[in-house]
Amino acid sequence: MTVTTPISMNRHLHPSNTSHADPYHSLDRALAAKYVQLVLAHRRRVAAAAGGVMRPRVEICDQPQSRFVTATFEVPGLKKEEIGVHLTHDGRLTISGNRRPPPFLANTDPSFVVYPVKEIKYGRFERTINVPAGLEVKDINASLADGMLCVSWPRDVSPAVLHQGPTQVIGMA
Repeated sequence: MTVTTPISMNRHLHPSNTSHADPYHSLDRALAAKYVQLVLAHRRRVAAAAGGVMRPRVEICDQPQSRFVTATFEVPGLKKEEIGVHLTHDGRLTISGNRRPPPFLANTDPSFVVYPVKEIKYGRFERTINVPAGLEVKDINASLADGMLCVSWPRDVSPAVLHQGPTQVIGMA
């Protein structure tokens, strides 16, 4: 007597459990997982290349009818003395500084500090934007209010003789 046992099929491959979308669903999930891995790896590489320097977000408002262009940087929790605004003659405006944690967060003893949620970033930041070459410090206005640094400069720069010079520091109002 011959005994035959049925071949067990994987439930995902069983004809009664498949639809036309199932084979593509698993492929889609695999590709999505790989994409997330690549994006996270890219972010880690970029952060490592920047030396851990944060880049504050910026909005640049360039209204054609206005004589000025305004850049607004997010710098919450900082005083104007903690922010540097520098200009080079080749048309680069850089803001930089260091966001320090408040004194009550400065204690890093693991037995003392518990962070159920920790999303605020502290440390060095820097952001450089292009401005018209030949722009002078006297033409730039910078002010800080409510964690927003506003820097304005004239749209049209007089055709002055461009020369390479040291970085100039801009004072804030």
